[in-house]
Amino acid sequence: MAADVQQSALPEDSTDSGSGGDSGITPQESGQSFVLPPLSTEAQTIDYKGNVHVDWLTASLDAIYLLSRDQDGGSGILKMRPGEVDGEALQVTAPDGMTFSVMTTDEQGNLYVVAEDRDIEVVMRDDEFACPTEHCEVWRISPSGEVTAKLDISEYIRKEVFSPRMIAVAGNGDIYLSTQADGTAVLAFDAEGNFLNKISYDYKVYTLRTAMGRGRDGKVYAVLWGDTTSVIVQLDGGRISGDTTSFILNGDGGCYEFVCPGRDCDLVIFGGDGILGYDLGSADSKWKVPAGELPFSTEGFYPMAALADGRVLFLDSNKFHYVPAAQQ
Repeated sequence: MAADVQQSALPEDSTDSGSGGDSGITPQESGQSFVLPPLSTEAQTIDYKGNVHVDWLTASLDAIYLLSRDQDGGSGILKMRPGEVDGEALQVTAPDGMTFSVMTTDEQGNLYVVAEDRDIEVVMRDDEFACPTEHCEVWRISPSGEVTAKLDISEYIRKEVFSPRMIAVAGNGDIYLSTQADGTAVLAFDAEGNFLNKISYDYKVYTLRTAMGRGRDGKVYAVLWGDTTSVIVQLDGGRISGDTTSFILNGDGGCYEFVCPGRDCDLVIFGGDGILGYDLGSADSKWKVPAGELPFSTEGFYPMAALADGRVLFLDSNKFHYVPAAQQ
């Protein structure tokens, strides 16, 4: 797969930015501090030109990572810097019999990817169907592409109903994995892979699904949703932290899928109703882009990442959609 990826023509990110100047998002270094570029004001939809299917994306301040699972069952990771036409295939591949499934980045730009069994068998557990993986590892990969850790968490994942569906890493290095598509289980580990706690909610009241991610403050947040109310909760060391009732999404019972840090807000939250920027201090939305104003339908599954210039990037099959700060 890696040989094919290296020849892929990755999506071209236009340098014609509405903010006047280069639309690349690499921060400029000034002494020991970083100066973020101006907020991008240009909407973009870019055709993906590569010859391998892309299944997942995430981003750091200066790079976009694309995860691909090929038809032979293997998987690999592409890295592209915003503004580049061609990307780079990281020399990182999943072991035989395993595949990469989901990934994220931390505040230092390290990439975290879940490696699990490629062929997961459906089993009966307590008269219900379950799809657990027998082998599961979290790999930490440096910005240069070096695998710096392989954390084996199989012992804990195989007890769950589903394999990991979402991963988030807090500013202190704690790792959070949501492991149930229709339940409320989140497993928390420290930076060395030591188990911290399992967070569960009554599935008859709230469903976690996959709406979980790091906020602008470095803490990890999840969105629980029910029939009439959606609630944002902070996950801290494997515990629920703070008064969750202070983070109710205006009585909104919508289903949300992704959470990531914002440039001008604490959280960017995406779901069937569109995208909203949420301010934890005021416990209210700062802005919202309704689903009808997005360049794609929200009825499908669209992995999301936040870029340093304020844009939000979505993967839509063979297209990449950038929602700019001006629309926020």
